[in-house]
Amino acid sequence: MKLEKLSLVDRAVQHLRQMIIGAELHPGQRLTEQELGAAMEVGRGTIRAALAALTAENLVVRRPYAGWAVQAVDDNVLRETYEVRGALEELSARLLARHLDEPAKAQLLSSYEHLIASEAGGTAEERLRADLAFHAGIVRTSGNDLLIRQYESISGRTEWLYRWSERNWPRRINLIDWHKPIFEAILAGNEEAAALAVRSHTYRSLHDDMRDLQNKSVQQDQE
Repeated sequence: MKLEKLSLVDRAVQHLRQMIIGAELHPGQRLTEQELGAAMEVGRGTIRAALAALTAENLVVRRPYAGWAVQAVDDNVLRETYEVRGALEELSARLLARHLDEPAKAQLLSSYEHLIASEAGGTAEERLRADLAFHAGIVRTSGNDLLIRQYESISGRTEWLYRWSERNWPRRINLIDWHKPIFEAILAGNEEAAALAVRSHTYRSLHDDMRDLQNKSVQQDQE
């Protein structure tokens, strides 16, 4: 019985995670255990456990007297996410450049070629997937299992913000221009250049998201 209950919670977590990442549940949207339980045909206890699990992934928040809600996007959320993600990717790029072997080089080339193809004629979903895969590929081939697990722990939040940004400002970037410096530095085995390229990429992304979020807020206030 206990294993079945845990399995049901896990399925609820997976379903709610996809609803948040896919924007079926919007940033800042209030969530009620009763409504979600009725929609998913599970008990409130299952929903409560699933929402609690998603707070650990920083996709859901619970505020006193206000209840559950999808995490809202603001400057602080953007800054914290980019800083942590950027630090992990920077170390991964450094490690990969240091120990680049033939299998890792083949993986890097493949993910970069995927970016090129997606930029040339990919759908919005293909572009997003190629972008995420390029960064995740660098981490996975870094050779540091603890680093990989830490990166995977924020993968849901990373994809959530990627999709949020792409929905609001589609095709804002050129995938090749943005990722070529990282690719070339790692391929050359230059640790310092690889770390710097990732750092520049991270803060450029953060700057653009914060700028456009501010502009969007100003426009909404004027409407």
